[in-house]
Amino acid sequence: MRKKTQHISRAAPGGFTLIEILVTLVIAMVVITAIFSIFVSSNRSYRTQDSVADAQQRVRIGIDFMVEDIRQAGLDPTGSGNFGLEIFTATKLRFTADMDLDGAVDNANLERITYEFDAANRRLRRCLYEGTGSETWQTLIDNVSGVTFTYLNSAGTATATADDIRSVLVTLTSEGTNAEGGTFTRRLATRIICRNLYL
Repeated sequence: MRKKTQHISRAAPGGFTLIEILVTLVIAMVVITAIFSIFVSSNRSYRTQDSVADAQQRVRIGIDFMVEDIRQAGLDPTGSGNFGLEIFTATKLRFTADMDLDGAVDNANLERITYEFDAANRRLRRCLYEGTGSETWQTLIDNVSGVTFTYLNSAGTATATADDIRSVLVTLTSEGTNAEGGTFTRRLATRIICRNLYL
């Protein structure tokens, strides 16, 4: 008679136990959760920074347009006396400049320009030839929460007298929305010397 031999089956040496698989899954879930939270946080930060950059760029564009135009206010090389500031309030500035050097205010050649803060629609508007048949309004920038024009004399003091105005302090505030839905503002102020008003 032969003896029967019993074989004890053992797990293959390269296999995993159920405990090892569960521990690996838990670790993987912790790592994936951490990566996902970093991704969400980075994405939120990116969107906020993108909104901030957009608001800052809008402010710079608005200021750059105004600087270019307001510097020419009062240009009158022929000495006609027809050019200068026409309206100068805290939220609106209208001026003329003899851009074609003919001594007369024309409805062409950017000789009458108006900048106005439209608070109701939260925008900065620019108008060419206001009050004439050629009047043309355009929105320069939107999402604007404030525009203030302060008129300064040669000593840098605020004045309301047209003949004393030598520069204009423009303060422009733009708003944006961050990733959480909250609002933020960006403000830029610059002093524009009206070189033609010195004459």
